[in-house]
Amino acid sequence: MPSPKFPIDPERSGPAHGEDGMALPLPIVPVILKDEEGNESAGGLVPRSVLNGDLQFTVPAWNFSTDPVFVADIVVVGWRPVGQDFFEVSRFRFPIPIDPGDKIVSVPRGVLVHGAYDLSYKLIIGGNSAESEIKKITVDRIQPDDGQQPVALQMLDVVGNITDDYLTRHGQVRFKVTKYVDVQARDRAIYYWTDTPNPPDSEAEIREQAFSQLDIDNDQLIITMYEADIRGRGHGERYIYYRLRDWAGNRGPRSTFLSLVVDLLPAPGNLKPPRVPLSARGLIDRQHAREGAVNQGAVTVEIDAYDNPAVGDEVLIKLDENPLAPLEVDPAQFPLEAPVPWSVLRANGLGPMTARITYKVKRGSGVTPPSLETRVPIDLTVAGQDHANAPALLNSTLAPLEVYGVKSQTLNTLLSEDFGEDAEAFLTLFDDPQPGQTIELYWGAISTPVAQYIVQSGDVAGKRVPITIPWSAIDQDRDNPALPVYYTTSNGINQQQARITSVRVLIVVIEDLKEPSFPHAGKFGVLNCCACPRLWNGVWVKVEGNPAFDENDVVTLHWQGCAGMNGTSPIPGVVDTFVTTLTAEQALNGFEVHVADYEKLIAPMVNNGSALCYYDLKKLNGAVGVSKKDFVIISRTMPSGEVCSPTNETCLEPCDK
Repeated sequence: MPSPKFPIDPERSGPAHGEDGMALPLPIVPVILKDEEGNESAGGLVPRSVLNGDLQFTVPAWNFSTDPVFVADIVVVGWRPVGQDFFEVSRFRFPIPIDPGDKIVSVPRGVLVHGAYDLSYKLIIGGNSAESEIKKITVDRIQPDDGQQPVALQMLDVVGNITDDYLTRHGQVRFKVTKYVDVQARDRAIYYWTDTPNPPDSEAEIREQAFSQLDIDNDQLIITMYEADIRGRGHGERYIYYRLRDWAGNRGPRSTFLSLVVDLLPAPGNLKPPRVPLSARGLIDRQHAREGAVNQGAVTVEIDAYDNPAVGDEVLIKLDENPLAPLEVDPAQFPLEAPVPWSVLRANGLGPMTARITYKVKRGSGVTPPSLETRVPIDLTVAGQDHANAPALLNSTLAPLEVYGVKSQTLNTLLSEDFGEDAEAFLTLFDDPQPGQTIELYWGAISTPVAQYIVQSGDVAGKRVPITIPWSAIDQDRDNPALPVYYTTSNGINQQQARITSVRVLIVVIEDLKEPSFPHAGKFGVLNCCACPRLWNGVWVKVEGNPAFDENDVVTLHWQGCAGMNGTSPIPGVVDTFVTTLTAEQALNGFEVHVADYEKLIAPMVNNGSALCYYDLKKLNGAVGVSKKDFVIISRTMPSGEVCSPTNETCLEPCDK
């Protein structure tokens, strides 16, 4: 309503005094709000609740008139904005005789509009008036924050849900009221807790919180929900809101609601130590990082069931101080399994070292104490430089192999002329080679290494190292346009693999060459003391002519003396080769090789020994071939036990050859 107009009082000439010259006492306004120590508010603030009627106040008893001629004493109530002249808003007659005691008068309800006022009264006796001292009165009809809807509360200290564990440990949840424009000391927040976003106006308040000037100065307008209040109102989604009320009692609208979740499930507990499955090697190495302990595909941490698990829990695992990604809990899926990425495994270096693994369980904003730790050995070191794709076995930064045939000497190529020969491989040593580290070479489809190099003291990075590839390995695949060859490095713990070198193997072998024969061995294939020619004159070996033979091809006959009578039990040193470059006639009709060294190649076979023979062919065009093998029995012991020799002819049959 509009404020009344207060004209200037032309009769006012100064402070009022009574008959004895003293100022009349102040009006007494009992309803003025008082602080905790009983002192009236400085501005004479009156409560909002008294503004629905006239504002009563007390005029202290004066020296009442007794002369009936005066008829009555008159009290005139003056009410005007602070600093303006006395303005009468009501008057009260007290007929003579006047009852003793203080008198109650009032300011009309109609002038009690919002503002700060001067209240005084005039006492008129027999036509003479005197005015009292002025009492300051404040009428506050405006809601806090100009009646605007307050913003939602801010929940402090809690991140996420309010949990059973948080309430047990803290006993309360604090919320903050956002500081508003006209906040005053003794303003209050009346707060409510409900399970619906549209509660009735009759919703019972939890309690109210008054704010001090210190709270305002520090921007700490805090209200508190205690554990018992929260637990007593149950589990689930809840809403908290508030209204502001000032000291006068003006109450504002509801705030915006803050939605939150109360989770009263018992807190996780009894956390068992984490488990880290290890392979038979007993540590975490690179192979484990690639494959897992038993085909898991990675290093894994396993979490066993703990007390009171719930959907929504998160397991927070740390390897030393390095966290893994949070692991969501499904109570039906214990044990839970978390992979450990390579970045975490090597975060503290390559080792060797012992890692400590622990975990906590997070529920809402609460986190359990850590589990007991599990310790596991880790060694991720390697022979040679590391690479960006670790822990992959293939390290493309390792130098590739270079392979040469001993005779063809063509890079990464073996030709027919290399038949029967070992090959040579070369590699450039990796970074920081250490004595005892090994390099193993793999050839084609052979699953085991065919050659090895052990790093020696004094070897340095960049050194060119030779490795011999045995013919026995080459012989297993003599025709392959891209035979894969590679090597691995090892420090005894971890391996790395170099890139594959494709070797062109084109060793053409002529198959099914007929075995050599022994023209003097007779139909039983035996050369004994009666052989003709005699053994000490030599043994002739026949190589038949063959359509595969051409002039200038080279045939090499191989002789091996044996203790067994069927080409078994080779005698060391009783071995030789005999090379023949073929003429056209030999290629067509064949030829014989005379094994003439009796003492070395024949004499060692004393009693039922043998000679095993075969030949290889090396053609002028590079092709090669190997004949079948055959043997001849050689025995220089007669049935009597006598041994024949160049100086002891024991056979009675003559021989003129």
